[in-house]
Amino acid sequence: MVYTCRDVCNHIDAFAPPSFALEGDPIGLHLGSFGRSVGRLFLALELTPEVAAEALECSPDMIFVHHTPFFKPFKRLCDDDGHERIVIELIRRGVALYTAHTNLDCVRGGVNDALATRLGLVRTEVLQPLNQNVAEAGLGRIGFLESPQSLGEFVLNADKVLAAGGIRYCGDKEQRVHKIAVCGGAGAFLMGEALARGAEAFVTSDVKHHEGVRAMELGLALIDGGHFATEAPAIPILASYVRDNMPGLEVASSKRSCNPFTYAAAEPLHS
Repeated sequence: MVYTCRDVCNHIDAFAPPSFALEGDPIGLHLGSFGRSVGRLFLALELTPEVAAEALECSPDMIFVHHTPFFKPFKRLCDDDGHERIVIELIRRGVALYTAHTNLDCVRGGVNDALATRLGLVRTEVLQPLNQNVAEAGLGRIGFLESPQSLGEFVLNADKVLAAGGIRYCGDKEQRVHKIAVCGGAGAFLMGEALARGAEAFVTSDVKHHEGVRAMELGLALIDGGHFATEAPAIPILASYVRDNMPGLEVASSKRSCNPFTYAAAEPLHS
């Protein structure tokens, strides 16, 4: 079977409809031709120089990323900058580049469901629906653990199943938690929604100091699992979907894509 770039785009669009993307989010085909033949597809959360080198070793015809290098418009394209150099090399090699960002976050089965499943949540619902007409898609998820556990136990398990390498959290580690909200990536702005829906703990990333202070004031356990760790579980799910729906297409996922941060200590330091 010979596939085109348009075929791959259409299948990914069927999984994560572009209409689910938030306003202004740059998604879709960013480089390449819809008519180009695609025999190899490479998937990654984002294209760092290391991941781009890994991708090009596979000689892909097309690359999928969740975080596009085109999030902000380029004012120039020069090879003295890492991101610009990646784009130049993809153009030189004729490699197509496709992005699904907030549409992959919002869709059922995407980033947030992958995160909820990895954390062991059941009976999940959308935390903040897109709108009344699309109630089954939106930002974040809220659900239940199979049985209550201490916040400390939950955090340690989250660190393990997400391979986070360390997790920050606000709250009493002896507190019992059962109803959990999640939002992959930077989702602390949904704290109020999580609390209103009865969540006892909220897992997200990129939490700022004042957001942590506010969570403690509200009595909501706030867990920062890291941007990479809370979004990465969606990539193997999308890869499996493409393989199942496009037989014969070679599909590879990045093994070098990783959390850019290393944690010096797993436990909080006290003066």
